[in-house]
This record gives sequence, C-alpha cells and structure tokens, in this order.
Amino acid sequence: MNDILNAYPVHKCEWEEKNGLITVLVKKPLNFIEKIFFKKMLDKPFRVDLDKIGSFVWKNCTGDKTVSDIVKLCVKEFGDEVEPAEERVKLFIEQLNKNRMIQLFMKVNDTNRV
Repeated sequence: MNDILNAYPVHKCEWEEKNGLITVLVKKPLNFIEKIFFKKMLDKPFRVDLDKIGSFVWKNCTGDKTVSDIVKLCVKEFGDEVEPAEERVKLFIEQLNKNRMIQLFMKVNDTNRV
C-alpha cells in the first residue's frame, strides 16, 4: 500500500493487556493436512507479545486515526526513542497487516464525488 500514512488501521485479532503491554492472540490458518492431524491446534491462538512502542501503536489502531496520526502520537509519547518514527511505525503497521493482525482502510473523499 503506497499511501499507508493515510490509511486507518483496525484490529482483526483478539488481544490482552497486562501492565500496559499487549499480547495479540493470532489464529494461524491451517492447511488441509494440519486440520486433519492437528485438530487441537484449531482453537489455540499463537501469542505475540509486543514491546511498549508496539503496544502503544496497537492501542491506537482503532480506525479513528491514520497511520500518520499514530506516528505523531508516538513522537509525542516516546520522543527520540522511537526515531526514525515514520519508518518504524510504517514498517510495524505493514507487518501487522501482512500477518493479518490488522486491516487497513482508506476513507473516501466525499467532495470528489459527482
């Protein structure tokens, strides 16, 4: 997605919070063989533990902020610790999207409609 800074990320997975840190519960899609031989794995999600910056980004993936907004919030919250903020947040969001943990939406500009 070329215009990722204008995208609105939204969670697709369940998650837990403990001491301010997020654990995302990801259900891995199983192939046919895995479904037959590893039925017990069907309901068991993988647990992905996020660090404090990842947790902060995750908590802001609510669909009401763009990736650009989240970058600005990260800079305000973490300062130099998150630099280069735009690159780090974009890469993290892209990885979350690639792994189907979030979904990215674009808002349609109503002023351009005929």
